[in-house]
Amino acid sequence: MEGSGSPRFRKLHFPVGLWINSPRKHFAKLGRRWPSAISVKSTTSSDAASLHEAPSAPSSSLSNSTPSLASPSPSPSPSPAFLRPRPAAPQSRTKRISQLFLRGRSNSDRDRAVGERERELWATSVAPSAHHYLPVASSSAPGLIKIYGDAFASGANYRSLLANIHSTSRQLIAQVITRYTEREREETEDAVIQKHSPEDFLLCDVIGKSVQQPDGAIKWETECRRGVAPWECPLMLVDMWRPKDGFERRFEIYRKEDYEREEREREKDREREGESHQGVRWRRSRMSSGGGLEEAERGHRGRNTELRRSISDMNLSLRRRQGNHVSNESRGTGNRPNNDGGAQDRKNIVSMINPQPGEVRASRAEAKVGWTNQPADEEKHYSNCDLEVMSQSLILPPTDRPYFLLLQGYDQSKDFVLYIMAGFTHVFGRKPTVKEREKDRERERKGKRPLKVDTFLSAPDILVRHLLVRRDAAVPETPKGHALMRPFRGGAVTHNGVTVYRETVLKPGDVVGLGDHFLFLYRDPRVTPAPPLALTLPWQADTSTPCCPSGLVDRQEALRQYLGSTEALLKFHSRHADVLLQEIISKNPSPDSGGGPLAPAYLLSIMIDHASKHLDPALTPQILLKSANLIKEIVWDNIKEFGDKHPTQNSPDQEGEINTPNVQQLSSDLRPLMFWMSNATELLNFFQVKVETMEKEWEFEAPGDPVLTADMDTCSEALAQLDDVIMHTFQQCVYHLTKTLYSLLPALLDTNPFSSDEKEKEKDGARGAEGDENKGEEGAVDDVSILPPKVAGLVEVYRCSLMLSREACLSPPLTSQTFGYLFFFTNTSLLNTLLERDGLFSWSRAVQIRTNLDLVLDWLQGAGLGDIASEFMKKLSVTVNFLCIPKTRLIQSSWTSLKEEHELLSHAQLHHLLTHYKLGPTRAPPASWAPPPGTDLNGDIFESFLDHPPLILPNETPRLDLSQPIPSPELQKEVTRLRTFLWGLDQDELPANQRTRL
Repeated sequence: MEGSGSPRFRKLHFPVGLWINSPRKHFAKLGRRWPSAISVKSTTSSDAASLHEAPSAPSSSLSNSTPSLASPSPSPSPSPAFLRPRPAAPQSRTKRISQLFLRGRSNSDRDRAVGERERELWATSVAPSAHHYLPVASSSAPGLIKIYGDAFASGANYRSLLANIHSTSRQLIAQVITRYTEREREETEDAVIQKHSPEDFLLCDVIGKSVQQPDGAIKWETECRRGVAPWECPLMLVDMWRPKDGFERRFEIYRKEDYEREEREREKDREREGESHQGVRWRRSRMSSGGGLEEAERGHRGRNTELRRSISDMNLSLRRRQGNHVSNESRGTGNRPNNDGGAQDRKNIVSMINPQPGEVRASRAEAKVGWTNQPADEEKHYSNCDLEVMSQSLILPPTDRPYFLLLQGYDQSKDFVLYIMAGFTHVFGRKPTVKEREKDRERERKGKRPLKVDTFLSAPDILVRHLLVRRDAAVPETPKGHALMRPFRGGAVTHNGVTVYRETVLKPGDVVGLGDHFLFLYRDPRVTPAPPLALTLPWQADTSTPCCPSGLVDRQEALRQYLGSTEALLKFHSRHADVLLQEIISKNPSPDSGGGPLAPAYLLSIMIDHASKHLDPALTPQILLKSANLIKEIVWDNIKEFGDKHPTQNSPDQEGEINTPNVQQLSSDLRPLMFWMSNATELLNFFQVKVETMEKEWEFEAPGDPVLTADMDTCSEALAQLDDVIMHTFQQCVYHLTKTLYSLLPALLDTNPFSSDEKEKEKDGARGAEGDENKGEEGAVDDVSILPPKVAGLVEVYRCSLMLSREACLSPPLTSQTFGYLFFFTNTSLLNTLLERDGLFSWSRAVQIRTNLDLVLDWLQGAGLGDIASEFMKKLSVTVNFLCIPKTRLIQSSWTSLKEEHELLSHAQLHHLLTHYKLGPTRAPPASWAPPPGTDLNGDIFESFLDHPPLILPNETPRLDLSQPIPSPELQKEVTRLRTFLWGLDQDELPANQRTRL
């Protein structure tokens, strides 16, 4: 039976990884550093009960490389392992396992004879000291297994344990822990016993051999090792896979952290040496494309029933169809010599999956029929085919999680058919270079950990991180079955044929393109029924309607609808961005351009909004900066032109000549500055929102990316330019308005509102008010005729400033700050003048000043500025109220009571007022006005103009709501003009026969 031509003793080289099930990969997974060339698998289930054969002469060193996935033909092993003979009749699994391990009694003399022969083989094949496990006689009876390693106690050699065929790795580790714990308790007595957890240790399946040293000692040399999963059964591994001749197997226990550290060090050594470890890359590519599952999702029984089917399993139905009419022929051919035994045995491999109820596994001869009935050329093809590659092609898609089906790839030897999205996030990318890996490590050291790549693609135009897909728990706001895909910066990604730059909803049936080579179909088996493809295939296109003029008519109608649409939308191509920007700024340089007070801000906003949503992300920062620079240039020209008309220093002849017409002229000249201050404010708010949105889009990018850093610097510079525009226009407006106020404010102190001329004007104003009862608030603001002439000139400055801010649609916060500064200047200037002119320190003059001040405050209250004026002119009002105190009451007051009633006045100011108060020509100040001893009276009595409120740039929600229709007919007209302008640019680039006419 051991002849070279016997079908039971042929060469069979099958990778052990193909039989190890992995539900999270749905395809074969190789164990760590477990070469497939050193393992042998039985051809049928009944072979598990056959006898161990005596090993042949030691072979050459065991290869530690994984066979190539694309080898054209199987290479013979230098030292073939032999398959065990099969019993004459089929036997139950219990009997077969009992014959294998031989522990306990058999039920027949024949079984006892087989057990005795096998024990003899075990006793004579190798030295007793080399036995690392002892076979058992049945599946339930325990056998002896040795666990090597000093993970628990330094210097320990091994521990012998009793185990059966179903004992898992986790159970054996727990037994070792128990044995060492009991021993430690016996030796240490009252000492604290260290507690160990099975999760901290790892059982390894080690292949090697014992080598005799020159001094006679026996030393174990490890050839390769593989971590045994917690659910795997070591004795099952011993039964199913044997090392080739000259090598032995034993089990070793390691601390998991030590094992992982050693593996990482070996990996680094291989990277430094530049070796081509195809097996490692083959395994990791599958791990990365499949993601990961939780440990709790893995089940021993579930995995056994989900083991992937082999080539021969796929032909079981073929064998059953062939029936008994081929059984005699197959038996006849089964005993004939066959020189191509290795190739035939590759076809005869039977899967480990359990047969369905009522299914009987075909015999070796029947299995051969499923292959040998093929034509001669196909027989040759199957013989030369790599079984490993063919088995990878028999992959069924998952049923419990989404996946990407490859439609077009780059390298057939590296691409896979399915890429399973096992986690809630999935990143497509490529393997990083050494320099890129070092940058990632540097970011990790700084606490900025980049996203881990799940699927590595091989095309040269794929970035290290190219596409991010999130689903379910990662994006709970999306509908069930939908995901979100976001290309990384610079990654070329298409969604159903359309280039995407930002996050997009991904639905089952969508086609995703990465770079110039990869196309994937996104599927989610949880969504039933499966939705149709999002893209119409060429053979599904409707070709019944030939090209006709109706298509041109449709395009013309769609163009007309777009040009006249009230939607805040302005479509353009990236190449037209600069031309469009110049067109917007050049056609709307002033408030008289016809587009409205906020035309530049609105038009630039809809332009930037389209670029930020539909164009390359690198374009938006450039548009922000270019628009800010253009606005700054225009404003600088306006400031220079305004300075030529209104120089900072007036000539002596112009001093004191400021009147109402001059105020009107100043207001007209300030309109362009107020116009751009308002537009720059709205653009600043809009820019800030867009920059924050871009920062959120960049949260998944690699931290510290120089491209993103440059974009952020560009955005910051654009915001800084708009800040300069707002501050300079504000400064110019406030400066020239306060300069006008400075010449008009003294009239408030010198005008007598109780004179006959003033009274006559008040009566005329009262009669005019009675004659026009329906006069609105706006009219009351415009009318200053009821005020004394000189007081009216002062109020006219406030009125013109208010009209300017309203005409320019200045934002409320900036309007408040503008008038706040004007009122601050009014308060400081009047108070300093009042304190400087001590001739006004009398009751009669104070009443006149109080009356004029009340007239101004009443007008401001009617204009809606009363609260701001009261806040900034409070100290002036307190000082005037102090001077309005009747003389008799003031003489009876003390320093303490006056200071309590007028807390805003400083000690020096109060002392100055009391010292210079006009009581009479011969009357001295009373002693009660004297300040208490130690009062500091050295302070300055004048207010400083440097204490003005700072300008706080607005940071609010933009008033330009682009989700609403275009707000005004003027803006609608300008938007339509720009749409027509862009359409003309597109038409100029097309041939004459392809242009669309309106």
